[in-house]
Amino acid sequence: MTSDELMNLIGHVCEAYQNSAAHRVAASFESDYGEQEVQQAEHLQWEQIAEYRLREVERAVRAAFPAQATVEGFMPVRALPGGKVELRAIDAAARPVAVVFTGTEALNLGGRLTACGAVSLDRIGLKTDAELHPVPEGPAIGTAAVPPPVVPGPPAPAHRR
Repeated sequence: MTSDELMNLIGHVCEAYQNSAAHRVAASFESDYGEQEVQQAEHLQWEQIAEYRLREVERAVRAAFPAQATVEGFMPVRALPGGKVELRAIDAAARPVAVVFTGTEALNLGGRLTACGAVSLDRIGLKTDAELHPVPEGPAIGTAAVPPPVVPGPPAPAHRR
């Protein structure tokens, strides 16, 4: 659903509530009992329409915004051109969700997630020292030729080959 479609739904709800209120006020000022009943019936009918349209808006908003999302299992984070970082997730309805961060925001978020992970492990009694494995002794990093990791995805553009 587009933002224009959602705004139209909201406009229909407002219109129905406005018509309901107008008929209610007209019924309260009517001196003829027959006409008063007609205005009251119109008021109730527009009130029901407004309630129905409000439920439509609620369904549209719930469908548009995921209530809960989990991080995608395969390559949930990827670097984008221009210094952006994308975090991909899947919401409770199995729809893909993507959040784009600047490089600074991604570093900030990564540091905070690391700290939260350490605190949560500490709270359940698992000390992070046990989970952090020492670097094996051997040649200094960067002295041996290591092939770059293979990352599945589209081929590199011609100007980067």
